[in-house]
Amino acid sequence: MIKLKSYSPKQAWEQLKSNTRAILVDVRSGAENRFVGRVPNSIFIPWLEMPNWQVDEGQFIATFERLQIDKNSEIILICRSGHRSKDAGNCLMAQGFTNVGHVTTGFEGDLDENRQRGNINGWRYDDMPWEQS
Repeated sequence: MIKLKSYSPKQAWEQLKSNTRAILVDVRSGAENRFVGRVPNSIFIPWLEMPNWQVDEGQFIATFERLQIDKNSEIILICRSGHRSKDAGNCLMAQGFTNVGHVTTGFEGDLDENRQRGNINGWRYDDMPWEQS
C-alpha cells in the first residue's frame, strides 16, 4: 500500500527544486491564499471553501482532472497547519494518485502557547520562499 509522504517545509522545498516536474498545490481557502500569503508558482486548489466550509471531494478531484495533472506526477500539498493537506492527500491517493506528499507543518505552522501561528514552525517560519499580494 502506498503511503502519503510527509515533508518538513525545507524537505518539500528541496524536493521541488530537485524534481522540476513536481508540483506544489495549496489547498487552503481563497482568503488564506490572498491575505496570508502563498508559495510562488504553487497551484491553488482549495480543499474546502467559504461559505459552507464543506469538503467536496468530487470537485477537488475534478479540478485535478481539468488541469490534466497526471496521477503519477509528484504532488506536494500545503495548507495552514498540515491537517487539510493530509486529508486532501489521502483523498488523492484513494483516487489513484501514486506520488503524493504534504507539508506537515503547513504554511503557518502549529499554534503556540498564545494560540498564535507562525512562531514555532511552518513554511514562513522556516524562511521558505513566499509572496503576498
